[in-house]
Amino acid sequence: MELTISALSPDEKYALISDCVVPRPIAWINTQSTSGIVNVAPFSYFNIVSNEPMIVSVSINRRHDNALLKDTARNILQTGECVVHLPSRGHAPQVNASAASFAPNESEATALGLALSPSAAVKPPRLADCGIALECRLHMHVEVGDPVVADLMLLEVIHLGVADDLLRDGRIHPEPLDPLSRLGGPDYAVVGERFIIQRPK
Repeated sequence: MELTISALSPDEKYALISDCVVPRPIAWINTQSTSGIVNVAPFSYFNIVSNEPMIVSVSINRRHDNALLKDTARNILQTGECVVHLPSRGHAPQVNASAASFAPNESEATALGLALSPSAAVKPPRLADCGIALECRLHMHVEVGDPVVADLMLLEVIHLGVADDLLRDGRIHPEPLDPLSRLGGPDYAVVGERFIIQRPK
């Protein structure tokens, strides 16, 4: 089957691309508004960009009804800071609940009972129950589309918090982390069978 992308609706494009690019790691992002409201939201258009400097990317779609910035994007642009968490299997219900539309003056952390702890290098707090916290500053912002439909954020990791039981010999192991990922539609996944193939020399 051959599909001409220009003939597809936005909803069809979304379904296909999110079904094709799987599994996707989830960035569970804390930001803080200029008035001090802590926002928590998950994004699966997320990945690594570089290790030196250490930069990750997250793409945040605009609101469909009026193309306004989502709270996470607005807060990052206004403050230049955020904390990216890597959620585990046990966080799935809370991750999903935090994707709902909350008012800008309402904190998902408060509404969902998510415990917070101070960050080391940025103002937005961490989620206390997450094993990995990437404290980030905004490196670059790219508006995507004409008219704009998404905000691509390149985030420089300036501090990394890792739970003691995840780090072994300088590496973070997937089994104790049990990282949560997104598939297409409402489907989530975790790491299944793992195998090792050495890099070619």
